[in-house]
Order: sequence, then structure tokens, then C-alpha cells
Amino acid sequence: MEPVPLCSGEVIVTVEHPAQMMSVDWNTCRANAIVVPDAMSIPAVKSHAGGRPVGMLINADGWNPEEDIGAEWPSERLIGRFKNIVSRATHEEADFIYLRMRQNLHVLRAAVLAVTDQCGLGILAEIPVDEDRRTADDSSALAVMGILQRIGVAGIILAGEPADVDDVIEELAPYANIALGVSVEPHELDQMQHLESVEFYHTSEEDDIERILRRVPTCDGANEPAADEDYILAPVGEHVHFVDATIDISDPIDLEDHFGETLLDLEDQWSGALKLEISTSYDVHLLAENQVMLNRPVCLEAEDPELLEEALRVFDGIALYDGTWELDENTLEYFCRHYGMVSL
Repeated sequence: MEPVPLCSGEVIVTVEHPAQMMSVDWNTCRANAIVVPDAMSIPAVKSHAGGRPVGMLINADGWNPEEDIGAEWPSERLIGRFKNIVSRATHEEADFIYLRMRQNLHVLRAAVLAVTDQCGLGILAEIPVDEDRRTADDSSALAVMGILQRIGVAGIILAGEPADVDDVIEELAPYANIALGVSVEPHELDQMQHLESVEFYHTSEEDDIERILRRVPTCDGANEPAADEDYILAPVGEHVHFVDATIDISDPIDLEDHFGETLLDLEDQWSGALKLEISTSYDVHLLAENQVMLNRPVCLEAEDPELLEEALRVFDGIALYDGTWELDENTLEYFCRHYGMVSL
């Protein structure tokens, strides 16, 4: 199924409760797209929505640190849980998926992978931001965008105080190659700057739809920002990194049991990126457990493509690939498209 295109200046209405859903006059509602809170609501809205795209809201939460951190496959458990939710949305013929970041990047990324594993639905992600341009888990908003835009998210919608959202949009716009949007109410639009990069506006109140449409600035796409072609945004977790084809990469690092200590030792040694050698499934486990200590770009290498994919699934960042172990063209393209891997 082809992702549903959503154009500049569109308004997305989120219906949070079934009772509210039934009170909306969809014949006069000028919303461009509708988000419903569960799969069972999709057919009901589709029957009244007049052909508008209907998406399903998925709250990216459910993170249990005691259960999942240090578990052998924390990412797979989360991805599997979200796959079950996505399958219900697909069965009810949702047109797109609307992810809402609740806890941290790891959970949100698992939800994105569940969607891209399961179906071809378009993905929008709502990200809360604060005055420090950080998300709910204190990650850099720029880092989160850099990861999401390489793994299949079509647009990011920023939620927060108008002034804070303005600042974040200004920071993200030069590096965005996906749509940016804001989650605001009509009276807040007047407090915000007019930025051409903003393409979506979101409100949860039916009564505000007409007012918000009157205030949405037009955007003809003429001033859409272009990402810098000389440098690639390749974050690692909450850290922002820019890389290019000439980046200096360390000698291969064997993870083994002392990987955490090795990372501490490497803090005083200079290299542009750390090359991590994945030889066993236990190395994947060590990567998942210790990746919070990584503060430099990461190059992943593995002789076995299946091991490399396991590492890419648990790694909360954009991994580099330098061709040490050659991949066939189809596998390389899949890893780059699905996990955002950067082939140097």
C-alpha cells in the first residue's frame, strides 16, 4: 500500500475519545486527515469522513526498564508488541500511522520499525519538545529527527509551548528532508513565527478546526529547506553527529565482556567514528546494553549479514558502513532504507 500523501498546510484532527468522534459533523469538517485512537474506530470514521485519510494513533510507551534493559532482545520484544497493534490497524484499512512519543527514543524507534516491518503505511511522529530543544527522554530533538527521517518517517509534528516549538523548528529546518509540523491550538498560532518548513498543523478540538484553518499560513513549497549534501546527519542516541565520506574510523573494536570499560578508555583517544565488530549474538546484546555510553559516530561491521541486521535493530542511532565485509546490492539497499545505515 502506498503511503498517503499529506500536503503543505494540512490540518490533522485527532479524535481522542469515541464519544467525541460521533459528535463531529464530517460533512462540514474541513480537516484534511483524521487520527482515531484505536483500530475499531477506523471503519466508523471512514464511513463518514468523505474520503479523507484516516490514521490510527499509537502511543509509543510500554517501556519497562527493569524488564527490558539488559534482556537478550529488548528491541524485539517491543517491536513485536507494536507489530500486533499495527496489524490491527492494517486489518481495519488505516491510511497512515500516527505515532506519539511518550517515553524515549528507543521505544519510538521500535514502533517505527514495527510499522515498516509490517506494512507500507505512511508514518507521522509527534515529538514533545521543551525550551532546551530536548525530547521527553532528554534527547536532542535534532538527533531524534535525524534518526527518524532515515528509517521511514514521513513527517514529524512538534508539540510544546509555542516559543519552544519555534526554536526547535528553526534548528531542525536546515537539516530536514521530511515534513515538519506543529501540534497547536488556534490561539497559539498567532504566537508563532511564520516558517515555510511547517507543513502540518494538528488540533484535537473539533470546535477549533475552522479557526485553525483560517490561521494556517500558505506554503507553496518554494522555500522548502534542503539538507546539506556535504555532511550527513548520523546521530547516535541522544547525540547529534555529522559525518562525511572522509571520516576517520578507528580500528575494529571487539566488544566481548569488557566493552563498557573499553568505551571509557576510548574517551581520551581521538577518532571520528568507532568501528564495532559484531561476531556473535552476544555482541549484539552487549551493544544494546552499553550503547548509552557511545558518544561518537558508530561504524558497525559483521561478516554475517544476519548478525549485522540484529545489531542494526538494537542500535538507537544511524550506523555507518565502510564496506569491510561486502554486502550484496539488495541487502545493502535494504539496510540503508530500513535502518537508515549510511554507506560511505
